[in-house]
Amino acid sequence: MCGIAGIFGKRGALEPAWIKLMADTLRHRGPDDEGYLAVLTGTGEVAQLVSSGSQIPGQDILDFDKAANLLLGHRRLSILDPAPSGHQPMQGPGGRTWGIFNGEIYNYIELKDELKLLGYSFATGNDTEVLLAAYEQWGEGCIDRFNGMWAFAVYDANKNILFGARDRFGVKPFYYYLDSSYFAFASEAKALVRLPFVKTGVNTAAVFDYFFLSVEEYDEESFFQNIYELKPSMAFRFDFNTGRFQKWQYYTLLHEKQWRPFDVNEFQECAMRIRELLMKAVDLRLRSDVPVGSCLSGGIDSSSIVCAINRLLQSRSIAQIGGRLNVFTACYRDAPLDESHWAGTVAHATGASWHKVFPSAQDFFKDMEDIVYAQDFPFGSTSIYAQYSVARLASETGIKVLLDGQGGDELFAGYISCYPAYFAEMLKNLQLRALAAEWEGLGNSPATAKFTAAYLVKLAALKLLPGRIKQALYKNRKYNGYLSCALWEAQKHRVLMFADGAPGGLNEMLYWYMTKVRLKSLLRYEDRNSMRFSLEARAPFADDTDLIEYVFRLPASYKIREGWSKSLLRHAVRGLLPEEIRRRKDKIAFATPEYQWLNLKKDETRELLNNDLDDFMDTGRLKLDWENLNLSQPKSGETHLWR
Repeated sequence: MCGIAGIFGKRGALEPAWIKLMADTLRHRGPDDEGYLAVLTGTGEVAQLVSSGSQIPGQDILDFDKAANLLLGHRRLSILDPAPSGHQPMQGPGGRTWGIFNGEIYNYIELKDELKLLGYSFATGNDTEVLLAAYEQWGEGCIDRFNGMWAFAVYDANKNILFGARDRFGVKPFYYYLDSSYFAFASEAKALVRLPFVKTGVNTAAVFDYFFLSVEEYDEESFFQNIYELKPSMAFRFDFNTGRFQKWQYYTLLHEKQWRPFDVNEFQECAMRIRELLMKAVDLRLRSDVPVGSCLSGGIDSSSIVCAINRLLQSRSIAQIGGRLNVFTACYRDAPLDESHWAGTVAHATGASWHKVFPSAQDFFKDMEDIVYAQDFPFGSTSIYAQYSVARLASETGIKVLLDGQGGDELFAGYISCYPAYFAEMLKNLQLRALAAEWEGLGNSPATAKFTAAYLVKLAALKLLPGRIKQALYKNRKYNGYLSCALWEAQKHRVLMFADGAPGGLNEMLYWYMTKVRLKSLLRYEDRNSMRFSLEARAPFADDTDLIEYVFRLPASYKIREGWSKSLLRHAVRGLLPEEIRRRKDKIAFATPEYQWLNLKKDETRELLNNDLDDFMDTGRLKLDWENLNLSQPKSGETHLWR
């Protein structure tokens, strides 16, 4: 896990101080080592450079005075083979490629064995060396063979190109800036905005999406104008001979679109296969040369991972875990959102070493400036503070790798919005008997009949109503009256763009969540929160292609059954999880007592509303009404007030 950065100047030499500034901004992502590469692309001349934080000796980047029009920078968090031999930028086996890498290729051992049979030799136990050999052997198609999370860039002197890619589901970040004179990229936008040539500002389309649509980073352009996100499953090539930048989608997740009725025998076989794939995915993500722990919220996703690790520990010793697995939980005193009872059940059942942190309103507002800086962009609710607090505690405990259950809801249908989507799919396919049975089973779910019916109407409205009525519905949502009329008029067309892309059936919704609107934001929260404390987060449900592709090939009728969400996962972990956890009906989702906190800090939050926000909201009216706003937790879970 690391931070990567690069700059290419189309019209002459670059300032070495620029890449050093970017790397310093990303230091939290990799405090263990730093390295640089200066390249004159016309000749292929390369200089390997270092700085005060480097593990190897060499010329300091700030003392470099030769011409270079490509600069690469790397900050390293040492997870695999922490020795100095893993220093980056790393040279490829042919001597003509150099790479910078952020992430983990979990199947690097298997790939290394395959490459050895093809004549390659390896000097380290590092997966970056495997990546470079794989590129040497298979070219740009090497990414098809990777199981893991990544964002990387490879300079190829033979082809005079820079090739890079981001992992399939967006676990690792990659942002870039491109104009007529410069191309620059980095793991976080904050490293790009520090460059003197970057022309940026507030992207009002992203602000509109955040306020009116409750989504983040829906388009490629980020909250910063002219700073773009390389989307998940995308690769790029920058040709230094022509100055041409190309990007393409190298992977598409296939999903079952046809209705298939429930078959009990096949369902049981599928659950058994999912258990095998889950155990393998977790096992792969334990590969590490530093201490590994796990998040534990008490929900079925994180509990499944903890119990899977426990089962592996029963069969063999795992050095990076030690005698007992360290697990970390965010708890709340006297709050209905507290899940410590559930987490304690799992910790007791597995014999894990249980660490608890108790986030409070006072702590949150004390840390808020730091959270905002870490995240770069606005976030949807205060719930990420639970994750932030857990990451800090894990880091203080000496853990450097933390597994969690991110992606389980998108993969197995864990959201209450999945129920109306499932009912819509049954209606569409005239499965009235199945629909009646599932309606009867709603008592096994966190979704009420009233919510499900109302959401069904909403799904129908998104598909059937005229555009102007769809826009009116969004404009009149609670709290939207405080938002700028000018912002609405300029961007209201985005409502139709968003609504027209909204899914109908369950598998379609899960695909949308997995690849478009939900998981990517959650993974961004996780990446920034963990890396803020120089901690690597791993999510088996979010990036294991064998598991994900298998589940998405299965019909909707297997994913919600008799009202139970995550039906496949619940059956897959039978005998692995405590029954009390496996049969949990409620859903809290690592939340915080957001509205309670806002009530406690009502005066302080009011003072945060100032005239700088006038382009986006009616700040004066909002401040006048602040005392009368309803700060009770809404049943729908909306977070408009926080936004």
